[in-house]
Amino acid sequence: MRTGVGQVLVNPAVDLTPAGLEYTSMYRHADSPTLTRQQMQLLLRFAIPPGMDPRELSPVYADDLSGLAPVLVVVPTIDPVADHGRCYAERLGIAGTSVRLTEYSGATHAFLSMPGVVLHAKAARAEIGEFLRGALA
Repeated sequence: MRTGVGQVLVNPAVDLTPAGLEYTSMYRHADSPTLTRQQMQLLLRFAIPPGMDPRELSPVYADDLSGLAPVLVVVPTIDPVADHGRCYAERLGIAGTSVRLTEYSGATHAFLSMPGVVLHAKAARAEIGEFLRGALA
């Protein structure tokens, strides 16, 4: 069985620290129709066990991001966590991990689950399929 051949991250929330709520996209899209900053605050309360350092659960703070399988990061532009994906993709690239960042202009959080409604969903699904086929070849 092959492992570690590729990763696909779609609208990833990779900074679960309080700083994760301070990215520009968190404010710019605080009231987006599919995810709000207030909802993110609530989700963080549930995601972090009491007494745990949220940096330990935040991939963007990993000490070493080198040597990872190639990564496709898919970011809808109207999303409070859009800057999470951008920041993580940048960190991966700096670490030497093969990374491709694709932004879907005008798409909102969870757009991938609405292919019959959101124009970019079919294109994103096709891109993900192509990326995975290439990784598994």
